[in-house]
Amino acid sequence: MQHKKSGIFHWLIPFLLLAAGIYLVPVKIFKSDFSKVPGDYGDARFNNYILEHGYRYITGKTDRYWDAPFLFPYKNTIALSDNLLGTVPVYSVFRIAGYDRETAYQLWLLTMFMLNYLCCFFVLNKWFGHPILGSVGAYIFAFSIFILGNIYNVQTFPRFIVPFVFYWTWKYLSERNIKYFLFISLGVVFQFYCGIYLGFFLLYSLLCMVIAYLIIYRDKIFLQQFTEKKALLRHVSVLLLAAGLMAPLMIPYVEISARLGMRQFEDALSSIPTMRSYFFTDKGAALWRGLLSEHGKKVLKDWWCHFLFVGAIPWLGIISIPFVLFSKKVDSMKKRFLSFLFLSFSLSFIFCLRINNFSLYRLVFYLPGFSSMRSINRVLNTEIMFFILISLTVFSELSKMKTGIKCIIMTFPFLIIIDNLIDSEEVMRYNKGESQAKIEEVKKNISSNCNNESEAVAYMPGNSSESQVSVSLDVMLAAQELGVKCVNAYTGSYPGEFNDFVNRGDYESLIKWCKFNNCDEKKIDKIYIEKNGIAAKHFYMKAFNDKYLCCDLGSNNLLVANRPVAALWETFSLAKLKSGEFEIYSFDNKEIAGCPFQMVRLKDNFFVFKSENGNYLGINKNSFQLSLIASTIGETEKFRIEFL
Repeated sequence: MQHKKSGIFHWLIPFLLLAAGIYLVPVKIFKSDFSKVPGDYGDARFNNYILEHGYRYITGKTDRYWDAPFLFPYKNTIALSDNLLGTVPVYSVFRIAGYDRETAYQLWLLTMFMLNYLCCFFVLNKWFGHPILGSVGAYIFAFSIFILGNIYNVQTFPRFIVPFVFYWTWKYLSERNIKYFLFISLGVVFQFYCGIYLGFFLLYSLLCMVIAYLIIYRDKIFLQQFTEKKALLRHVSVLLLAAGLMAPLMIPYVEISARLGMRQFEDALSSIPTMRSYFFTDKGAALWRGLLSEHGKKVLKDWWCHFLFVGAIPWLGIISIPFVLFSKKVDSMKKRFLSFLFLSFSLSFIFCLRINNFSLYRLVFYLPGFSSMRSINRVLNTEIMFFILISLTVFSELSKMKTGIKCIIMTFPFLIIIDNLIDSEEVMRYNKGESQAKIEEVKKNISSNCNNESEAVAYMPGNSSESQVSVSLDVMLAAQELGVKCVNAYTGSYPGEFNDFVNRGDYESLIKWCKFNNCDEKKIDKIYIEKNGIAAKHFYMKAFNDKYLCCDLGSNNLLVANRPVAALWETFSLAKLKSGEFEIYSFDNKEIAGCPFQMVRLKDNFFVFKSENGNYLGINKNSFQLSLIASTIGETEKFRIEFL
């Protein structure tokens, strides 16, 4: 399989391609000052949260990994999504080195790009012995435009073990050496720790390879080895080792599946690729956006999941297969190997293809574990290796036939950059500094309004103009930094009544969530955000007559203390200003008295409210109406406060 090449030029190209890829993709997306992060305020920051949680667990800042402090009081929250455990140490190195959370996330992602390229190049050069073609294949694996469909879900980026597993699988199939079976098993386990999705899709790809090998090579000896007790025992021992290593990772996910139930096939149907998907790309693909970036938007449901075009060069390798298979200049062993690769690719392609609402993936879906996944488009992250291996085999053989073809292949390092050129200005990014400022504001609101006796905080923005996802991540990251548990959450699946809290974010939906979890809502500090952006707490005010103050809509918003029981009209909010004073709002967001107050707690646990002019809020003894005329504190100026 190898073609020996020598000379500095052949080894310079791989490093130049790595440098070009790093500059043209992650660095240009980050910008030179690292001010931008790929993605939006949702998924990108959620992955940053997960990595930060892993770092905090490693360094002893949190004591329970699977019970991350969001979605309070729900347990096993990490298992509601991917966990990125396998690469948490990489992120942690940057945090320990002193980088802030967001910069460490950028450096982690940069490292994933580098590892994907270097590991793939190492494998391809070992497999084919052709540094130039190996570097071209590695560039496709690490920097191809198909990543534009994944860069907002970076849990698909830690896949640097995938090329090794493909190589070990071929070595195991062709040599039947148990050590390669061990390497495959450990590699698959590691991929699961890096990302659950790609762990399953790697298994799917390996299954396609095994079936293709048995069909093409008809290797009876491969199957006969399992009739020997020693060989069978060795294989079973390896599988038991892998199962033991997988158990700590998978048990929490099994528990979550038992609680929430499995997904239905229809939930995943729209994400299964179509033929159109493989020729559809993001507008960030500079060379192809005018031709291939629009046609899928009106046809494909969830079209943003279908950016699966891998560039022209891999497809050129696929359509050139017949020139190798029918050439008399190529020996039969090479033809058989290419047939094996093509059949592996075909099986992977066909069983993950959707035609209208029909797909053979339904058969795969019901294999153990596969029903947990809803984004089937991510199969390309492992399937890309079939594109690469076929292309390298085809181009390697064609280069031997004619000198002209060999010269064309020498231009591939340049062509592969053009083919996969990404316009960073068209990539969705968020401003790192703006995100940090938003989180800092939430931290201040939590710090100034959080009761140390409460177990968690619920941050309720009311009619915020921002998306609930963005607000949820602001709160999660702020609470994480403060070491505070929060109800707010964004994750892969919402249990029970939590969707209602996500959509409404009010007291009523919080109570429903607490009842679902058999949790006393008094354990939770509630922070409400008024329209002016100030954090507020909701509360009832009980006057000297043991009646609640009410904003009576039926009496022209009259403020009167005459209600024996508190409900909506008796709900007020307290917003703390930077000056330390408070504004009081009625439930319909009307400011009380039109001025701020000093809120003073008396020794008998009553509260009084003193305005700027020195007068106190009080209740008229005859009409029970609220007034602001008393200059001294009497019984009518004292209130009991019941925080919600």
